Amino acid sequence: MKNIKNKDLSFDIKTQDGEEMTCDILSVVPNEENKNEPYIVFTDYLLDENDEFILHFGKIMERDGEYQLLGIEDIKTIQRIKEQLSDEIVSRVNKQFQDFLDE
Repeated sequence: MKNIKNKDLSFDIKTQDGEEMTCDILSVVPNEENKNEPYIVFTDYLLDENDEFILHFGKIMERDGEYQLLGIEDIKTIQRIKEQLSDEIVSRVNKQFQDFLDE
């Protein structure tokens, strides 16, 4: 990943086959160990066997003005990201519900 393509959090990656795919970032999760290298949850819109979007987990690093996307393979890190993502979704739904009640 050379540069994040759009400010709307879309970017292109090259697959192992050399094919270019557009991905969208679904969430940015703070990295407790290094605040300058946040984790991201993104999708390339491919579906799994349950017809759900496959989620990918990565870490963004900036080097010399270019961004690199590193995959995350550590299960504990992925689980921590999933927990934070779940908490974020619950918080967002609660806020929307509260806003609805306040109308």
